[in-house]
Amino acid sequence: MERTKKRSLNLLILLISITAIILGLGAYGYYKVLSTNQIYEGVSVDEFDLSFKTKEEALNFIRSSKEKELDEKNMVLSYEDKVYDINIREFDFKYNYDDAVNKAYSIGRKGNIINRITDIIDTKKNGVNISLNSSYDKNKINEFAGRIAQEIDLEMKEAEFHFNNGNITITDEVIGKKVKQEELIQLIENNIYDLNPIEIPVEIIKPTRTRELLSRINGVIAEYFTSFKGSKKERIENIKISAQALSKKIIMPGEIFSFNEVVGPRKKEFGYKEANIIKKGEFIPDVGGGVCQTSTTLYNALLLADVEIIERSPHSVPVKYVNLGQDAAVSYGFLDLKFRNNFDFPLFIHSRIMGDRLHIYIYGDKASKNYSIKIEPKVVETIEPKEEIVEDSALEPGTKELVQEGRKGYKVHTYKHIIKNGKIVETKLISRDFYKPRNYIYKTGRGSHEQEITIDEKE
Repeated sequence: MERTKKRSLNLLILLISITAIILGLGAYGYYKVLSTNQIYEGVSVDEFDLSFKTKEEALNFIRSSKEKELDEKNMVLSYEDKVYDINIREFDFKYNYDDAVNKAYSIGRKGNIINRITDIIDTKKNGVNISLNSSYDKNKINEFAGRIAQEIDLEMKEAEFHFNNGNITITDEVIGKKVKQEELIQLIENNIYDLNPIEIPVEIIKPTRTRELLSRINGVIAEYFTSFKGSKKERIENIKISAQALSKKIIMPGEIFSFNEVVGPRKKEFGYKEANIIKKGEFIPDVGGGVCQTSTTLYNALLLADVEIIERSPHSVPVKYVNLGQDAAVSYGFLDLKFRNNFDFPLFIHSRIMGDRLHIYIYGDKASKNYSIKIEPKVVETIEPKEEIVEDSALEPGTKELVQEGRKGYKVHTYKHIIKNGKIVETKLISRDFYKPRNYIYKTGRGSHEQEITIDEKE
């Protein structure tokens, strides 16, 4: 019995010793694992296995491979014959190596011993992959897009029409180009990882005035003149200034022309003088008197050219320099003369003072106009002025004094005849105008008997 107890005790001691040795060796092993400066088994960054590598070794391992790869990462951009082959390093593209390696090194190093050992074992069994992030400088992309724009951008230029004493010369137009920089920047950013070829987006800016179109201005398609003989020098000066403002203006197909916009306000600071204007049926002095003769001359030239008149107003009283129904009154901010170029070719206005006449010419495509225009105004009603008698106690009985000259009124219809081969093929009513009559006004002494008075009209 005693021997049996002793044998059991020796066996227990042996088992305890063996267990202690085993536990001791295990603790030592885990101590070595937990205290290592290497990345644990099963950890990778993208396609790079970093198991058992120190942080420095891991950095060098990844960097050496990825930097070589960066050397070959080029983006190709093109437009017509221009090709830009640029390495993405130009955009300050780089990988965040340190961040990825630090994350790899942190696996199995968080929490208490049990948590760490659990993570280490799980990582060895299942693996952990960490993404290698990258970055770039958007400002570099912006600068690159700007440099491309400087090389590709081309300023658009309209063809130019030059008129010198009836001689016409035309310069070529230039088609403009403008890189769509914001769109290009977005394309580059979206392509930074795919590196597919990029077609540089460019806006084409086409001129509206081309040599081909301006070349259709090849001759006079209509002309008209009015006389300012007998006008005062101030009125003549106003006609000259306004006519000069009109001259050498090009009106493109479909474009609307405004006399007031082109000529501008009639002010002394622009050289206009004071001369008679018509206001509420009366002639009164004001700055810019005479400009209506310019607008009227233009109006008649436009009628003969057969353009579309959008806005035109007659005077309140007849004017001497043109037939009834053919005048065009203007007043800046109130009355305007407007027309639309309804042809498929441009029109060119040229004005010229010759002696005591204002000539206005409309140039266009002579070959496209195989007809002529005749303007015919017809007085459909003449309205005789009435007589108004005002008694004045200061006058002797039987005395009569003319206070206001009377003037006939008219209703006028104006027609446009289209003539081909010498025959009228179409007639259009283009305006109905009314020129108000003005009554004669007399003062008579009290007690005068009413009697018929014969009046000589003064036109």
